[in-house]
Amino acid sequence: MEGFPKGAVWPAEDDDSVQIREVYSRYGLAMYQAQVLEHGMVNAVIIARMLPTMRSHPDRSAWEDAFDQAYDVELAKTFGNMLRALEPLDLPAMLLKRLRTAKVERDRLAHRFFREHDEHFLSASGRALMIGECEDAIELFSRIDADLEELMRPRRERFGITNDWVDKLMAAALDAAGDDSA
Repeated sequence: MEGFPKGAVWPAEDDDSVQIREVYSRYGLAMYQAQVLEHGMVNAVIIARMLPTMRSHPDRSAWEDAFDQAYDVELAKTFGNMLRALEPLDLPAMLLKRLRTAKVERDRLAHRFFREHDEHFLSASGRALMIGECEDAIELFSRIDADLEELMRPRRERFGITNDWVDKLMAAALDAAGDDSA
């Protein structure tokens, strides 16, 4: 926006502007949560396929290279191909069904959401509908990701990847990132 430095928060001058911003915000959060689910799907594949091969590598460096390569390969896949990679892992049928539903919703958000709502975007009630749909998508993706994580937890814990271990790594990452808000 002209007159504002890059990265600045643009002002919202009226209620319509605030609500429009909320549509974009909730849409962004829904797409973010879809990507979190995609990472969870990749983590599940890595846990099931890579962790059991750890001891077959000659040293830690070779293992880390193989791990990084597998992660890159899995992350490069589309949601549909990630879903296909999960199918042989013997996941509950209901979870696979919910993941297929998430794929359909993610694709709709990514490819058709604003086109489907072009006229809704013109009114406050229409924008409220759009916000509500994004909130539903956020909830859908979040719940499925949490359920997939919970299902995979015992498998990863067998290899020492406990919740405490993850929490310590997260705390270290946050500490390293620092707090520049002061």
